[in-house]
Amino acid sequence: MNTKQLNKLTMYLAVEGICDGNNIWQTLQSFADAYTDLKTHVTNIQAFAQSQSQNNTGIAVAKQAARMAMCNAAFPISSAIHAYAIKTKNNQLVAQVNFSISDLMSGQAPESVTRCQNIYNTANANLASLANYGVTVAKLTALNGVIASFNLLIGAPRDARAGVKTVTGNIQTEFDAADEDLVQMDDLIVQFQPGNPKFVGDYLTARAIVDTAATHASPAPQAKPNTQPPPKT
Repeated sequence: MNTKQLNKLTMYLAVEGICDGNNIWQTLQSFADAYTDLKTHVTNIQAFAQSQSQNNTGIAVAKQAARMAMCNAAFPISSAIHAYAIKTKNNQLVAQVNFSISDLMSGQAPESVTRCQNIYNTANANLASLANYGVTVAKLTALNGVIASFNLLIGAPRDARAGVKTVTGNIQTEFDAADEDLVQMDDLIVQFQPGNPKFVGDYLTARAIVDTAATHASPAPQAKPNTQPPPKT
C-alpha cells in the first residue's frame, strides 16, 4: 500500500473504533448496513496487504536460498576439477574452474547458473578421471537438481510482480468500496445528533485522515445542518 492508502486505512480503523464503542447506530438500518459493509472491505484490505508483503519477501528469500544451495553444490566439484587440472598441468581447465563461493554467487542470477552449469558439464565430461578426486555420479545428479530448482525461481520475481499488480488493483477496489460506504454513513450520521452528540463528534473526528507525509490532518466531514424550520410555539 502507498502512504495515502495507509492513512486511509488508519482512518477506517479509527471509525471502526468509534462505532464499535457505541451501538446507537444499530437503530438505523441503512447506517448499520453501510457500516457492516465497511468492516468487510477493511478486513479484505488488510488481507490483501498482508499477501502483498508476504509474496515479495517469501520469493526473495527462497531465491537466495536456492542460489546458495546451487553454489554450495558446485563449489566442491569445481575445486576437485581445479586440483585435477593442476595435477595434469591443464592450464586452460585451471582457468575455467578457478572459482570461490563468492565468485559463483556474484553477478546476475543467469550468470551464476551459467558458471554452475559449466562446472557440471566439465565434471560430467571428465567423470572417469575425477573419480579419485571425490566427484561422483550422485554429486553431479544433486548439482543438476539444484541448478534446475534455481532456474525455476529465476522467473518467480517477475511472476510475483504480476501477482502484486493484481493484488494492488484488488486493494484499490476495496478502498473505493469502503469510501462509498463512508459517504452513506456521513449522510446519515446527523440523525444521531439529537440523542448522542458525543458519538457524532467522535465519528467526525475519526473521519479526519491523518496525512503522515505532510504531518497534518485533512478536514473531517461536517455534520449537515438541520434544515427543518423550528417548531411553531
